[in-house]
Amino acid sequence: MKYNVKKLTIIAAAVAINIVGSKIALVLSLPIFLDSIGTMLAAFTLGPVAGGLTALVGGLICGVTGDVYAIYFSLSGVLMGVIAGFLFRNKKKDPVSILWKTFLVVLPASMLSACIETFLFGGITSAVFTTFVVQALSQTALKLFGGAFLTQLVTDYVDKLVANLLVAACVKVLPSGFIDYKTRTAE
Repeated sequence: MKYNVKKLTIIAAAVAINIVGSKIALVLSLPIFLDSIGTMLAAFTLGPVAGGLTALVGGLICGVTGDVYAIYFSLSGVLMGVIAGFLFRNKKKDPVSILWKTFLVVLPASMLSACIETFLFGGITSAVFTTFVVQALSQTALKLFGGAFLTQLVTDYVDKLVANLLVAACVKVLPSGFIDYKTRTAE
């Protein structure tokens, strides 16, 4: 992927969307994260590299501006952005395909998130609701990792489904030049 000004501008805007969404979810203690709308926008419009890069940069910025957990979970975001780029870039985006493709995006990333949450943080994250659920489930047969994985899978799926449906709706109304453009050589 050649990085020209248009692509870098889209990635920068997508990073800003991720940061704003993350801060809203953190301040309101929402059970979803809202930190991947920009990642999905970049993945849908520019592909896997842009999706992964957007998640990484957004996570690092959120991490140094108040949510240290975001730095570690940005790895999961990168994985989601890359997979979403492969599954959604220039592909059919009807509601049914979005349902199952979102699951394919979320499953491996939720496993990675559960590992990060379990082994680095003992089931504690900046999301109060999910931390409570993970701690409650850790007292069942699921134990800590199972509780973290189940919680991540459900919350990630809902979060990414909302993001993907929103982005798919936005992409439909964007001018074709925003999505289908060729990199021009300097004249």
